[in-house]
Amino acid sequence: MVKKQKKKQPITSRVQRTDAKFKHSRVETARLIRRFHVLNKELAKCRAEPCAASSAYEGEILAEMESMGGLDWYQKASQLGQSKGRGGDSSKWLIQTLKAHCNVDSVKKPIKVLDIGAVAPDNYKPYSAWITAKPIDLNPQHPDIQKQDFLQMKPTVDKFDIVCLSLVINFVGDPKDRGQMLIHTRDFLSLPSVTDRLHYLFLVVPLPCVDNSRYMTHEYLLEMMKSIGYKKCIQHHFSNKLAYYLFELTEVPDTSKISWKKKILPGKEGGGRNNFAVVIE
Repeated sequence: MVKKQKKKQPITSRVQRTDAKFKHSRVETARLIRRFHVLNKELAKCRAEPCAASSAYEGEILAEMESMGGLDWYQKASQLGQSKGRGGDSSKWLIQTLKAHCNVDSVKKPIKVLDIGAVAPDNYKPYSAWITAKPIDLNPQHPDIQKQDFLQMKPTVDKFDIVCLSLVINFVGDPKDRGQMLIHTRDFLSLPSVTDRLHYLFLVVPLPCVDNSRYMTHEYLLEMMKSIGYKKCIQHHFSNKLAYYLFELTEVPDTSKISWKKKILPGKEGGGRNNFAVVIE
């Protein structure tokens, strides 16, 4: 007798709705962040292939996001995640790396930082003698953070020395938007020929993005970054949960003919892996 296959539930009905009151526990904030990432990726898939079915599914996803508190609660959870009691923020690694590779004591002009996806406005305040930061975010949780969609942000005449993408591209649901975001960072840095400025990209992603994805590895990411001009990885570090990179922009090649498609990499077949990918077309 053929066993009747159990009908799969829609992704939006697999988890219990959160209460109306924001929960501050470590478990609850981590669960909210993970779930929001899953829904955001599903939302990107729906919008990439619009049809009647995907439109209805998009409505379900948006409804669940809203029931979870929306982007506002996601940001609150992220704020708690970077608090001192839960390990601090990733800017600490950047500061340590800059001190190791740059003579910060002799800096004549403050190093200008564009902090994309900032959840706090004062991460760099202790280093204000040699760093000035401009924090931006889609849904700021503090009045000192500018509301801005980085993908829609126009390049500025006055360039930055460092562009920070800390736990940002993994939040973006569409792999093509992730690739475009990496390319767009170059528009905010001085040309490599400008010798009195830095040309750094600070990139942080969850460690599983590079060590447990079907479509990405550490080596693959380095080659991708080289192809868009970030030929020098000044330093990288893997913690228990995160992968940190500091890249230097050494040239600005034409990316119109560069292609990095979504493909399963050798040795990455089989189950138990995630689907994090970056596409450049």
